[in-house]
Amino acid sequence: MGEPSAFNEALRRITRELCGAPLTHVVLNRASSEIDQLGRRLHGLGYARSREIADCFTAALADLDASHALPEETRAQAVRRATARLDDALAHAAAGVLPVPP
Repeated sequence: MGEPSAFNEALRRITRELCGAPLTHVVLNRASSEIDQLGRRLHGLGYARSREIADCFTAALADLDASHALPEETRAQAVRRATARLDDALAHAAAGVLPVPP
């Protein structure tokens, strides 16, 4: 499995965890931390749409951050926005990586 494939799978896993877990502060913080780590790895992977992926990550992090102020029962809407942004990032990642220069 190549680095971009592992990156995409990690992104899918974060989305699954956000959709399937109780939306506690711990879950939100873990997801935010993992998104941040993926963002730090993004630059070296050479995605053709890395800027768009980074923008999706930034927006997802803002959504998750805002969800902390909401009661646990009403966080789902903010978290759905964040997971939609992560889905958008995956769509941009599907454009692939740039060829390695000779």
